[in-house]
Amino acid sequence: MPRLRQPRPPLPRFAVAWFPSFRGIGQIEAFRRQHDPMATHIRAHLSLVFPFGTNLTLLQLETHVRRVASAWPPIPVTFRAIRLHANEFVFLMASRGAASIVALHDKLYTRSLRSHLRPEFAYEPHITLARQRDPARLEAAYDEAKDAFGAEFADVMREVELLRVEPDGKIESLRTIALHSS
Repeated sequence: MPRLRQPRPPLPRFAVAWFPSFRGIGQIEAFRRQHDPMATHIRAHLSLVFPFGTNLTLLQLETHVRRVASAWPPIPVTFRAIRLHANEFVFLMASRGAASIVALHDKLYTRSLRSHLRPEFAYEPHITLARQRDPARLEAAYDEAKDAFGAEFADVMREVELLRVEPDGKIESLRTIALHSS
């Protein structure tokens, strides 16, 4: 009788993100707890490298992220506009600093991470406020966000975090990597 092959375990999944600490982050977290199912797994963040499976080692990933981040100056960032995206998300969009964040994102997706870039999706720096597949509930979350978030949220991106995404959805911070400071 032939032996059945055991399925391979999934590749470890990693991501790179920035966790802002601007005034008003508590309001954003409260809103996310009501409208974003990921709020129980990860606090409000801006993804720079989206979760991907890889057989690269943690040292290889950290080396790449450190090489890019250490050459990048801190980025003053302002978030303000609320936007619907892909009939499923409500985003708080970056305005000031957005071009620098896009350039950092693009640079992170070079070398060993190049194959994980999804070029069919344009990168727009944002913080997810809500995720909802039901159109009426999405529209209600969008209207609520427009009313709740009229002010600007400002901070300076000084570091990024290398994260591991567990199969159960939990997210663990592995390394905090500073951007260049003179």
